[in-house]
Amino acid sequence: MKRIFIVSTLFFTALYFPYGHANENHYESIESDLSQVSYFSLGMNGFVGRISEGEVAVIDILKSKSATDIFLRIANNPKATPESKLYAACGLKQLGKLNKNDVKSIFAKEWNDDVSILKADVLRKEKFKYLYFGILNHGCM
Repeated sequence: MKRIFIVSTLFFTALYFPYGHANENHYESIESDLSQVSYFSLGMNGFVGRISEGEVAVIDILKSKSATDIFLRIANNPKATPESKLYAACGLKQLGKLNKNDVKSIFAKEWNDDVSILKADVLRKEKFKYLYFGILNHGCM
């Protein structure tokens, strides 16, 4: 009986290992894609009413056990776009990990940058700081 238990445990562990590794690669791919988004958008957009790729990525990352780490890596990545850093701020806010002190430590470089935002089907520019305070005060989702 003990031998059957050990064999079945090893079998299920062997089945789980490749899935865990593939899942980790999946989140790395999402993180990479989110770091390069070129516009910030929440809610339904366009004639058909679709959710942006960035918002879909945030929703997917929120399902990860390491969501906080992923969002912090994006926020601290010097090559990430200001738009992607707003999505990271959304994720951190959703996780309860965003506060007013993060502005100086994480988002100082982007503070006065113009950010491309898409609302409905209109693409325009707004200041990072105004969008950040909107996220800080009201959240994203």
